[in-house]
Amino acid sequence: MPDSALLPPAPTDGLPLIDISATGPGPVPLQQAMELSRRHGPALVRRLHGRDALFVSDLDLVTELADETRFAKHVGPALENVRAFTADGLFTAYNDEPNWARAHDILMPAFALGSMRTYHPVMYQVSRRLIESWDRAAHSGSPVDVPGDMTRMTLDTIGLAGFGYDFGSFEGSEPHPFVEAMVRCLEWSMKRLARTPGSDHSAADAAFKADADYLAQVVDDVIAARADAPEGDDLLGLMLTARHPDGSALDTANIRNQVITFLIAGHETTSGAMSFALYYLAKHPAVLDLVRREADALFGDAADPEPTFDEVGRLTYTRQVLNEALRLWPTAAAFSRHAREDTLLGGRIPLRAGQPVTVLAPMLHRQPVWGDNPELFDPSRFTPEAEAARSPHAFKPFGTGERACIGRQFALHEATMLLALLVHRYRLVDHADYDLTVKETLTLKPEGFTLTLVPRTSADRKHPALPGHAPVEERTAAPDTLPARVRPGTGVLFLHGSNYGTCRGLAEQLADDVAALGCDTAVAPLDTHAGALPTDRPVVVVAASYNGRPTDDAAGFATWLDDAQDGAANDVTYAVLGVGDRNWAATYQHVPTRIDERLDALGGTRLCERAAADASGDLNATVRTFTTGLRAALLTQYGDPDAAPADSAEPEDAYEIREIGGGPLDAAAARHGLVPFTVTEASSLTAPDHPRTKRFVRLALPEGVTYRTGDHLTVLPAQDPALVERAAAAFGVGLDTVLDIRARRPRRDGLALDRPLTVRELLTYHVELAQVPTPAQVALLAEANPCPPERAALGALADDPRTLVELVEDHPALRGALTWPHLLDLLPPLKPRHYSISSSAERSPAHADLMVSVLDAPARSGRGRFRGTGSTYLAGLRPGDTVLARVQPCREVFRVPNDSETPVVMIAAGTGLAPFRGAIADRGALLAAGTPLAPALCYFGCDHPRGDFLHADELRAAEAAGAVSLRPVFSEAPETGHAFVQHRVAAEADELWALLGSGARVYVCGDGARMAPGVRDAFRALFRDRTPGAGDAEAERWLAGLIADGLYVEDVYAG
Repeated sequence: MPDSALLPPAPTDGLPLIDISATGPGPVPLQQAMELSRRHGPALVRRLHGRDALFVSDLDLVTELADETRFAKHVGPALENVRAFTADGLFTAYNDEPNWARAHDILMPAFALGSMRTYHPVMYQVSRRLIESWDRAAHSGSPVDVPGDMTRMTLDTIGLAGFGYDFGSFEGSEPHPFVEAMVRCLEWSMKRLARTPGSDHSAADAAFKADADYLAQVVDDVIAARADAPEGDDLLGLMLTARHPDGSALDTANIRNQVITFLIAGHETTSGAMSFALYYLAKHPAVLDLVRREADALFGDAADPEPTFDEVGRLTYTRQVLNEALRLWPTAAAFSRHAREDTLLGGRIPLRAGQPVTVLAPMLHRQPVWGDNPELFDPSRFTPEAEAARSPHAFKPFGTGERACIGRQFALHEATMLLALLVHRYRLVDHADYDLTVKETLTLKPEGFTLTLVPRTSADRKHPALPGHAPVEERTAAPDTLPARVRPGTGVLFLHGSNYGTCRGLAEQLADDVAALGCDTAVAPLDTHAGALPTDRPVVVVAASYNGRPTDDAAGFATWLDDAQDGAANDVTYAVLGVGDRNWAATYQHVPTRIDERLDALGGTRLCERAAADASGDLNATVRTFTTGLRAALLTQYGDPDAAPADSAEPEDAYEIREIGGGPLDAAAARHGLVPFTVTEASSLTAPDHPRTKRFVRLALPEGVTYRTGDHLTVLPAQDPALVERAAAAFGVGLDTVLDIRARRPRRDGLALDRPLTVRELLTYHVELAQVPTPAQVALLAEANPCPPERAALGALADDPRTLVELVEDHPALRGALTWPHLLDLLPPLKPRHYSISSSAERSPAHADLMVSVLDAPARSGRGRFRGTGSTYLAGLRPGDTVLARVQPCREVFRVPNDSETPVVMIAAGTGLAPFRGAIADRGALLAAGTPLAPALCYFGCDHPRGDFLHADELRAAEAAGAVSLRPVFSEAPETGHAFVQHRVAAEADELWALLGSGARVYVCGDGARMAPGVRDAFRALFRDRTPGAGDAEAERWLAGLIADGLYVEDVYAG
């Protein structure tokens, strides 16, 4: 290490102060800081060109720094440099930037357990690319570039799973240009830290700008490829379509920043972690043997296993190996915190508010808590017992607190699966006797690490099980002396407390699991049972804490539980699965523990013991153990004594009889909580020659069903008969063929079927036909295609806009080649659609009106027309038809107030007018009754006053009565330059500013892709123009304040 001068301890804090200005940090600044820590202790100050940086690795100090009430993430010099090309992405955003919280809340569901399952097939698909490449190297005897190939794999994985974009990294010998540009940008960020003041760096900065512009262009192309089809379950689909609970959305610039951030963080760090793990396996044959045995026990002697998501979760020792590699070389090796206010760290180090402290994670991971030889590679440090005995703050490979890595479970799942597949397939030969050299580019990787590979044989994979390692099935199956099923009619209620979807997903997963035992299951938020729990069936609670408090959908339940009288849970049978993160030690499992203890104190009976799942640990293993215990408890307490044990001989009766009552759609209706509504009126809202049809549909409410103005109607559509016939012809199936489909493992998100049905019924009422297949589904099509040229063509597709039906039509060898199990994997269950009710509950309590914009446009594939499933169905309804639907309450904050104190501004485009038509009718009824009301303005966009001025006569009459001031805008007949609503909002800013000063509430409904962002821009400009000295940042904070206070509310959609 370069010499550095040790100066006298600084008098303010007594810490060693090391000045490295003479030599600089060199090419490996992180490792230099580690060496300084070894020499001078776990807290020191490093000086570089007059700038001091405090580094710590002491466990007690890090534990304090993890306290979110005292410290927050600091975007230090290194991240400031990265901001030059990621801006306000999740990793580099400032804590107070509105886009950080907005993006975090929108994207969290993408990393919930249910979403992780959707990424698994893509992870496996890309792992096969790596294996095919390594097979070629093994055959030729060539060494493989481990960090290079790990980078290729992880880039393709995050590109496909996150954004539906295929970088095709294994198609050539050189890395994708995106990778090379990204690495150069990261190197620029690091080298910029060590610049000597006054030196000329213009050439380096120009090269960086070219690279950064290239990254932005690639990402803009990725986003543009999805512009016509924004929907999807991946990260990009979520960013393009999802809305924050406050109604806001991510703007285009921030989406670009997030995509670049995820492409960096999603592959650069993960590839390093896998590379280090393979290095340590190659150097530790005994550990490698244990990993192989675990993989071989799970995969058997198959050379090409295809592990399921749950099977990857069973690779517990492999996960320990990965964690131990991350302990020694966490690939994102440092993170910074700053004090929220003046404080003393460790009772002795004074910190000013905003002063940063950098945690050296590799040195934290070598503290005494890790034993006498922390440099030794030892995966036994991560057994469940060892982890439970250690502070959660001793292991920080992903940062800490609310700014910790959002995708850590994604990375760990991908890495665990790949490590197991590789050691199962190859013998890893350290042919060069490699000495570890760690390369730094803000992240860490083993530089120049190569392996040669020898394919393993079937005989290599057969060895006796290790002592204490029973086969997975033996450990998880319920005792075979128990009945196979519960008594008929046994129900189980699953209640969740979930802000971001993980607990909801786990509750649904558990419901699927026990449904296989014959249980009737229901899943609901905890708040739906605030006040009482059922006693006629067991209740399973799956809950998390949010900063120690109940989640949004459990707050009412928690309040009731705390205030409940003794005996309130008498005769309630319950179980609790808690979900949390041990990094938040002060509040870990607080809410689920409280629920468990209170239910016990109030007289409840535990069905099985509470389980505590740790999101930073092996969450899946805990869930599996809880599931096994729950199944056994249900079969023990509610088992059908007449049902044979699971392993018994065939039943005595020669026939199994099922009585099927009701109608063919009853199961689907029950799944979604739908009831029949009757159509009483149906007509066109637009002129006959208007190109964009909009329909009016009036539905009579069933007895006992009510709604409130502004609510939504959830409708189960049916497919267009012409599309059904086209699909059947493409698939090579007869429409009158009768199918008897039975799920081997019932799933709440599977097909809702309780009887045989024809192919016509299946395609019409039960599956989606117009969706674009995911990359994993296209891979399945390619695998099923018997024609090699067609198979190759399908395998090369990326971002193809064709639907499944079109793809099968264009690859005729698939006709008749897709089995029904294949087709049912490819055709998602038909989902209900949601529409705003446009009528007034005050004036029309017995019926609900809908405005339907009929989607009928050229298909994105360029062939024929694309007709929206839901709108085409509703447009075809006639009086007397029956619709399966339910009333869905809108957000309370979106309900338009009707009082004399609160002015109202309503802004809409097209059928976004729907909820405001009802609100205006409410106001008319109140005015007619003599109730005084504050002013109400309604801005709404149309094409032409004679084409699609929806409900024109009714609205003009309401305006004449004083219920509203109409502000229509016609794009094809603009008045004074107002083509869109945002233009008129800007033109009438003085009036709106005065109303806002009087406490007005603004409501925006309709197009979220263009209209809503335009209106937000108009309001920001309104503030800037009337607030001296205000810039963009102040305007953004002002609008964010309106949103937070419920004074600016959106209910928008993109499409």
